[in-house]
Amino acid sequence: MTATATAVTTEKVSPQLQTSEIALKKVLVAIDFSEQTPRIMEAALAIARSFRSELILVHGATPQIYGTGAEPSPIETLEVALDVAKAMMTALVTDCTELKAIKHREIITYCPPVDLVEQIVKDEKVNLVIAGSHGASGVERLALGSVAQSILQRVPCPTLIVGPHSSAVQHPFRSILLATDLERTGLRAAQYASGLAERFYGKLMLLHVVEPKAMHDGHRPEFSEEEMLRSLRRLVPPDLSIYTSGEVYIEYGKANETITHVANSVCPSLIVMGVCEHSILADHAPWSTLAHVIREAHCPVLVVRRTLA
Repeated sequence: MTATATAVTTEKVSPQLQTSEIALKKVLVAIDFSEQTPRIMEAALAIARSFRSELILVHGATPQIYGTGAEPSPIETLEVALDVAKAMMTALVTDCTELKAIKHREIITYCPPVDLVEQIVKDEKVNLVIAGSHGASGVERLALGSVAQSILQRVPCPTLIVGPHSSAVQHPFRSILLATDLERTGLRAAQYASGLAERFYGKLMLLHVVEPKAMHDGHRPEFSEEEMLRSLRRLVPPDLSIYTSGEVYIEYGKANETITHVANSVCPSLIVMGVCEHSILADHAPWSTLAHVIREAHCPVLVVRRTLA
């Protein structure tokens, strides 16, 4: 695997992407009371402090079902499930002293978790969803866990996924790695990455991976490295160097392994990746890459749809 790294420049290349101000007024935090919950809360608190966001802590309570599954759940079972969830949420909020300085509220109801998240995002006009991924499944397309996978499929706003190896980050925007394929998923994700780097004076690194299938008979792909570098630089606003510094990387290899390798080398505090509806719902390769990066990354991954609602 060969790497090319250059400083981000502001050469005049048209068209040029412009940043827009990112406002995260309402942040939904999907709480499942798993062992990842403390890391999810740390990420949520860091973002709330940075953006003065309101945190909406959400839990969809479901009862434990025993037996054949054909019989309906008695009302007592539903009430017990809700009572247990409310008690756990109360304990979580009480133990988290930082929440006292942050606007927040809790929503707990009997509902499938993803349905509840989707509805609240719509009703409250949520700007960001934060969720955890356990990475427990051995099936590649389900490796994020069913809840995280469904959230990414059904929620239109950006989603921050805290993976199983993600470490606590006090300053999530100090260094940002944008991994882009330059074709289907680059622009909106780049706008978020650039906007965050500009606002918080963070280091911005751009990465494009050339897959083996793009190389023919041992030769470099159709587009030269210089052309790919120019395409990457088009994602950077002309005046971004006033606020931040960074590098541009061209790497060769399998996207999932290469992105993880680069991330482990440069140690970003946040990885930003773009997805489009087609790649989420049908195309195995982009989903597999995203799932692998989230599962292996040591920092949260911000997933941005190509088209935002």
